[in-house]
Amino acid sequence: MKVAGWNRISSVVRFGMTVALAGMLCNTSNAADTLGIDKLEKNASIYASLPQKIKDAGVIRAATESDYPPFDFLDDHNQLIGADIDISRALGRIMGVTIQNTNTDFSAIIPGLQSGRFDVGISSIGDYTEREKTMDFVDYYRGGTSFLIRNGTTEPKAIADLCGTTVGVLKGTSSETLAQSSSDRCKSMGKPAITVNAYPTQSAAVLALTSGRIQSVSGDSATNGYSASNASLKIRNGGLSVYQDRPYYGIAIPKDSPLVKPFMDAMDQLIKSGVYTAIVRKWGISDGAIAAPLKNQGIAQ
Repeated sequence: MKVAGWNRISSVVRFGMTVALAGMLCNTSNAADTLGIDKLEKNASIYASLPQKIKDAGVIRAATESDYPPFDFLDDHNQLIGADIDISRALGRIMGVTIQNTNTDFSAIIPGLQSGRFDVGISSIGDYTEREKTMDFVDYYRGGTSFLIRNGTTEPKAIADLCGTTVGVLKGTSSETLAQSSSDRCKSMGKPAITVNAYPTQSAAVLALTSGRIQSVSGDSATNGYSASNASLKIRNGGLSVYQDRPYYGIAIPKDSPLVKPFMDAMDQLIKSGVYTAIVRKWGISDGAIAAPLKNQGIAQ
């Protein structure tokens, strides 16, 4: 259930966060052509390996969060854009079916996969061992956790620096789990606990930060960096030394699904084609690019 007026407030922040790429994104079709997505050809063997029901439908249903730039967010026409959307289009070209990205709250993605509502989750989902109990992951990027803070405030360097503060996180993400476990560590050190505030979107968390309701936003370093690139928000990105984690991000697929191998093969072809490199460069996230897809490289939270 969404709080009345929440989308309107979030959209104001989202507009500010996306203005830097407005020129680039004014024509998403042309942008895709520049990347070479439309030149990718269907791989007959990968298509043949798809489950018959997918071939009959011609569609793979993908759950995607809509407020996690530059991976997934909405343009001014309420259409999903971002690195994950470009990657989805490219994989669909190779696999010979359409990958249909559906706007889904992040916390609802894995439950949606477990219930059969979606076939895959494509939303820069962290590959963690706990999630691998029910999901397989086709890993395609390597991230890290950072902290957004207001200009003029002290950057956290270690977990002890978070004790007694209020940290914003995106609901259902690894950042929420890390913040909660860090709070327990604070208490074990005899320090005040961390107050963890979970928000439905990155924009909502950033709004809480800029309005002074929280001291920091813990999240993906690329997404936080994108938010901090908007000078009008008067925030900066740092704190990579707090957790020193480098999780892989992957496509989540229900455990032992016949879709795992087709996605591994298609991602391998996408990376070798050079289009993957063009996509991560376009969105400014080349630092986390990997040379080949990996399966289930989860780390403990």
